[in-house]
Order: sequence, then structure tokens, then C-alpha cells
Amino acid sequence: MAKMTKSEIEARQAEIMTKLDEFDEKTNTREAKMRELDPEKDKEQREKLMAEQRAQDIEYDALVRESAGLSARAKAMATGKELEQIREREDMGAKLRELVADCYTNKRAANATTILANAITTGGDQNTTAHMEAGGLIPVEIQPIIDTKVAGVELPDDLKMLTGVTGTQVIPYSINDVKFTVEGEVSKVAEQSLDFANIKANPQRVAASVPVSRRAVAQAAFDIIAFITYKFQKGWAMFRALHVYAHGEYEKLQSPFAKVDVVELALDDNIGKNLAKEIAKMYDLGFEGEPEIIMDKTTEVDLKFTKLIPNSVGERTVIEDGRCVGYRYKISPFIDYAIASNGVATKDATYRYIGIGHFGYLNEQVWADGIEFNVDGTSQENFDRNVIGLGMGVDYSLVELSSKVNGNTSGKPQAFKLIKLIESVSSNVIGG
Repeated sequence: MAKMTKSEIEARQAEIMTKLDEFDEKTNTREAKMRELDPEKDKEQREKLMAEQRAQDIEYDALVRESAGLSARAKAMATGKELEQIREREDMGAKLRELVADCYTNKRAANATTILANAITTGGDQNTTAHMEAGGLIPVEIQPIIDTKVAGVELPDDLKMLTGVTGTQVIPYSINDVKFTVEGEVSKVAEQSLDFANIKANPQRVAASVPVSRRAVAQAAFDIIAFITYKFQKGWAMFRALHVYAHGEYEKLQSPFAKVDVVELALDDNIGKNLAKEIAKMYDLGFEGEPEIIMDKTTEVDLKFTKLIPNSVGERTVIEDGRCVGYRYKISPFIDYAIASNGVATKDATYRYIGIGHFGYLNEQVWADGIEFNVDGTSQENFDRNVIGLGMGVDYSLVELSSKVNGNTSGKPQAFKLIKLIESVSSNVIGG
């Protein structure tokens, strides 16, 4: 194996994890097709699918061995704190592997479901090691080994997720302000009342299930922690980004852009000025902090090549120096998605959107004991597929907080805007 740097090892590990992820998806697809085929009538097609699976299994095993070798090389190159972190991760990987294997081989039900937030030290179903504090599974810092970044899942800087929320959370609002008036020297001053309202958070159950091959579990040198974390972090990151950015009718977990009135702006010479004016309108409502702008990559390219001031001399553009009309921005394709009432998300095939938000007014919460992790090694279905089912679930809520500020009665967010871009022929392009 050729000599590799740490960054090259990280990049290759990321490629391997992505490929293993693709293999698992292909395996699931083949198994679904196999169940639909008649064993007698479709014998040739079944044999073809099985041959494909055998060929894939060979490549799968080769990738697992390569990953183990890369992990060993990374360990040999590590020093000090890096080496200590790798050893800790190996210890936790061994413990998790033992737990998963025990559930499969011994059909053990105890501790098959474990809470990953804190240790459980009392009662008959104790858990002193396989939890978040001890293992760092979620959240986990594994960037030195594998990059689990997914395009478009970076969230706004001002968005903070609260964990461990319990009970019924009521968020109070002050609806109005005290107003001073000019009065006569001895006249009675009119009394004013201060009114209040509240919003209640409504947590929803969010869960995912992933089958992991027994080969991955059995490979003592294979970083099972990294593999499982990659699977779940990727899905969880996409889920959060989708529900924070997308608009639409979905009520259970509603994006702050779901109920806003959509503003149409032409993607023309004046797009920079018009975007700044929409932000200024939010400022006039009292939202004075710096908002963050969300757009897809294509829109970013358009704005990087659009002059900030039409027909001006020079090359100043709407996006320059990492900011859009002077404000922070994030790139995500999920801003173009709408979630229907049944929870299905679909990307708009015609229009692109820009979201503007003061994300400090979006309350994102994980409830109760936090994230639960489940191991299913006992069901007949998983035995037949030669996999171990790993599941993750969490009670999660999103609450938009600006809809009632200053006595607003429209029910619509005031700290968020959704811009629909209308294509327009423009000469306001660098070099145009």
C-alpha cells in the first residue's frame, strides 16, 4: 500500500464508508426484488441477483479489510492526544461490538435497548458504559478518522439545540409595550395593561433503523463505532437540515419558513438591493440582530457573478468575501424543498428559493432521556437476512418563536422570510 498522509487516509475512509453505505442499500433492493420473484418461474433472474450479491460481498469484505488497515496506519501515525482518543474509541468499539454480537448470538434481550444520554447505575437493567457520556457516540468527534459531512446540512450559527427537555414546555410572550404620552400637569395618566401569550412545544417521535452486516460486527479490527456513527449522523444531519429549511404544509415538525408569505423577486440587476430591502423590513419590525441567508449552490453561483450595484464600475458582486449583501449565508439544497401534509418532501422542479432568518427565534429541542439506541439481533427477519438491526429514536421538537412578538395576530413568523426567485434576463453580470 502506497504511503499516505493523514488527510489522504481520512478522505479514503470517507470513500469506504460511503461505498459500504451504498452496498447496504443495494443489498436491501436486491432482497426486496428476490421476495417478489417466483422461485420456479424466475429462477434465472434470482440466480443473477445472487451472483451480483456474491460479487458485492467479496468487494465489501475487501473494503472492510482496507478500512481496518487504514485505521491501523492512522493509529501508527498518531501521537499524544490523537493516540489517546483512538484507543478510547477502540475500547468503546469493542464494548459495542460485544453488546451487538451478544444480542445476536445469545438472543439476549436485556439491554438490547439502551439510553445513550446518561449512565444507568440502578435497577436490573443497568448501563454504565454504553451511553453517550461514556462512548461519545452521539454527538461524537470522529473527524480525525472519517469525515461524515453531507452536502447542504450545515445549520445556521444562531440555531441552538436544547437537550434533556422534560415536562410540558410553555414559552411565554409579552404582547405589547408601555407607551408614553404627553399629559397636562395635573391630568390623570391613562393606565395601560401588559398582555401576555404563550406557545407550547409539541415533541414528535423521530426514528431510523439501519441493518448492519454481521461481517462488519465480526471484524475486530474494523471501526464499528465509526461505521454506525457515519450511518446515523448522515441521516440525522439531513433530517435536521430538511425540517429547518424546507417549507410546506407539514404540521408535525414545521419549518419556520412553512407559514410565511412567499415574496417573489426577479433574479435581475436589482436582486442585491431587493434582498437587502427585505432584510430591512424585518429590522423595522424590531428584529435588529444579524440574520442568516440560506440558498442553494446554483443561486450562490448566480449571485457571485451578479453586480452588487447595477451598471457600476468595478467588480463588486452580490456575494463577495463570503457574505451575501453583507450578511452571513449557508448553502443547502433543502431550501428548495417543500414537505407535504403527509410528511413527504419534494424539491421544487421549477423555482429556486432564498430563506432569510433570525434563527435565534427557532427553538430546536431534544426531549426526555435524549437519543435511544436499539439493537435487534433476535428477530427471525434479521436472522434470515444475516444482519443485526440497529435503531435510533428521539423525541424532537421545532418551535418558531417570532409569530406572536409585538402582538402579532397573523400567526405567521416575523423573523423569517422566504424568497421565490423568478428568472429574468439580466445584463448585470461580470463580463456581461
